[in-house]
Amino acid sequence: MTTKATISLPQTYTKDEKFQQPGMKMRFIIGFIALTFSTILILRSRRALVPDVIDHEFGVAFDLTFPYGTAAISYPNGTVVNVAKIDALPSYQEMFSRLSLRSSVHLHPPYESVADALRDYSRQIARASRKAAGLPASSDVGELAKLIVSLRSAVEAHLDGRIISGAAATIPHLAAMYPEDLEDAFEYIGLIYLPQYPYWYGGIFTESGAVYTGNGFGLCSNYTDRALCEEEKRNSPHQPSHENILSIAYTTGILTSTWSIKSMGFSYPGSDMFKLVDMNLGWDKRRENPKDDYYWEMVRDAIIKPALEAIMYHHSNTSKIFLHGDRSTNERFQEVLKEVVDRVLGNETEIFELDPVFAAVRGAAEMAKIVYWDYNQTRSRADIGNDL
Repeated sequence: MTTKATISLPQTYTKDEKFQQPGMKMRFIIGFIALTFSTILILRSRRALVPDVIDHEFGVAFDLTFPYGTAAISYPNGTVVNVAKIDALPSYQEMFSRLSLRSSVHLHPPYESVADALRDYSRQIARASRKAAGLPASSDVGELAKLIVSLRSAVEAHLDGRIISGAAATIPHLAAMYPEDLEDAFEYIGLIYLPQYPYWYGGIFTESGAVYTGNGFGLCSNYTDRALCEEEKRNSPHQPSHENILSIAYTTGILTSTWSIKSMGFSYPGSDMFKLVDMNLGWDKRRENPKDDYYWEMVRDAIIKPALEAIMYHHSNTSKIFLHGDRSTNERFQEVLKEVVDRVLGNETEIFELDPVFAAVRGAAEMAKIVYWDYNQTRSRADIGNDL
């Protein structure tokens, strides 16, 4: 009687069956957790550290407008240098357009009530989690950071490789752009942001205030003489104590018009009473209108709308107009502007257009320099007091 030998072949499994084998699921979970943890550690190790203090006397600023950004440096001797104008990425431009819409508005700090803080809690947790993992607090913060990095690199190249530790930023009024976004963008790339502790100033430095400063207004004759500066704020020898202005930005991608009450010293966002931001009236949008005259008619209405609202609700006139942006010197735009200003405000309203592409960032750089100096003086006096 013969017997047949039985050969045992290795059992084979499909991928799904393998995953169901004892221990395989646990090994997969442990491996996934280890990979995730390692990725977080790598991202955290690559994240830039924010310096404790600003270690340079000159002021650095960035104007984050649409569709580009600019950078400038203000030196203690009064020299202001235009450093760079850099076009933003398409993804930044998409973000900018979206944040200009009222539909993008959401709760944000500082909150008006405990209930608002609780409703925004999950969003804040998500931001904190991304930051803890070494990522930008949000995708919008990441887009801001990309442009700021490019502008910082241009400044540091201009300074022959010297590393800057902090800067100010100015930006147009956007419905859904909040201080936390700028703060987190600067933190992500390792820069101290003005306004931010310990260099507290008090809110977003909007383009309307920056352009006012960039044209030489609102400034003390000598910012290092505190007594004289305080006297000039009370009784300025070269400008009214308060004046009503219209700040108009016109670029390839945006038209803004802001009516504000300005004075000596840096203006707060709350001084911008009436404002208009229209992404559909930038220079490049004129081709999308069926007739050229339709476009310029809408531009004319947008330019003057905040000033008309000031007349209607505050019975206030406008004494100065400030132009900025890379298309504000366009001949057709200037014709439309002067026609509507003469008709509505009268020909006594002064128009200023000093260095329009860089006017806002020059003013912001001046603000940064003065805030640095004020902080250092306060710290020096505190150190002297501690030594006594």
